Amino acid sequence: MDHSTYLKELAAAYQGEVRGEAGFTTLADHAANADEREVWQMLARLERTTREQLIPLMEKHGLDTTPDEAQRRLGRERGEARIAAGFAATVGAMTKSLQPYLTLYARLEAEGPPGDRAELAFLNAHEVALHEFAIRAAAGDGREALQPVRTLLGE
Repeated sequence: MDHSTYLKELAAAYQGEVRGEAGFTTLADHAANADEREVWQMLARLERTTREQLIPLMEKHGLDTTPDEAQRRLGRERGEARIAAGFAATVGAMTKSLQPYLTLYARLEAEGPPGDRAELAFLNAHEVALHEFAIRAAAGDGREALQPVRTLLGE
């Protein structure tokens, strides 16, 4: 991956975390019950933590760390669209929608500059944990589905 593509993908990943946090926060704000609220709040925290982990890397490369309001708005809109679908449909959709990011973030970690690998490893690990959560939740694992996320966040 050439350097300009790397920087473009890094900035997109950062703003993707902005979008993800907004979407999960919206879902938490409209959760059907306390258990679902806990899930969506934890996933919003995962997205926020990941974005915060990327800030030093973004600054190192001279990239803007201002959250893009258009991405935040898109995240809220996506969250609002998923509210009516319900929890099960939302986590089921996540198992498929996360696939491109799993591939991209693994590639960023593998091909990114050696000095950036710690942050890129966290970015990749967060997507793997999110996907593992979605698979477990779709299978009916309940609150235990959050274990991969809790482990990554050190909880």
